[in-house]
Amino acid sequence: MVALVASLLALGLLGLATSVPGWVGRGEGFVDVPPGLLTVGADAKGVATLGGGVTVSLYSDGLRVNRDSSLLLQTVIGGSMLSAVEGDATTGSDGHTRERVTRRFDNVTITELVFLPGRATYLGTVGDGSRTLPLTLRIEAGGGVVRVGASVIGADGIVWHLNREPQTIGIRPGLPAVNLRNSAAWVDPGAVEGRAVFSTLLGTDVGIGPQRVARGVDIRAEGRTDIHVWTDGCFLTVSSQARPVPTSTS
Repeated sequence: MVALVASLLALGLLGLATSVPGWVGRGEGFVDVPPGLLTVGADAKGVATLGGGVTVSLYSDGLRVNRDSSLLLQTVIGGSMLSAVEGDATTGSDGHTRERVTRRFDNVTITELVFLPGRATYLGTVGDGSRTLPLTLRIEAGGGVVRVGASVIGADGIVWHLNREPQTIGIRPGLPAVNLRNSAAWVDPGAVEGRAVFSTLLGTDVGIGPQRVARGVDIRAEGRTDIHVWTDGCFLTVSSQARPVPTSTS
């Protein structure tokens, strides 16, 4: 009987040990901001060539960045590539950052593409059904990096909605070098803007800027990776050359 009780206790402790990482501290301070609808006008649809084998395509199912035949970045499929929010993100004396979202603008409409060598600029709006804010997306390629920028005049923050890729691994010093599945984490404020903070099974590294604001990665929702940046103008950097598949240290 004693042996049986000991065995059951050991199994219980093992179960707790394996389940604790799944719920302790996961998503603390983050507000879930789901994507809305994406509408792309006829004049904005299609593929733009940025040079060096890099192309960006935008259709009603999302935005994609490719280098030759390799996919570098894809926004969530069948939804808006971003949302704009009103509210704030504050860091308390305990060092923890917490969001407060008072209004969301989830529905993106892209009406125009302005193309220049090495740069594709998309113009449109993001709205909530009763109010819209002007939106500018700018994708540039150069120096081995693709920069995907967004500006939403009147917003306090922007949440990027990327398609979930398997095995999203943090990169120090921005994020812990572990598999970030089912979790959310704030980027270390000391991480230089644009420097890679995570990588995916696609083999590309992704950075977030600017540095002076709260930046976080939320991978709790099924099928998407949300990147929270508390400013009205921000950018992602994506390496334009895939590297070996990342590995987790845990």
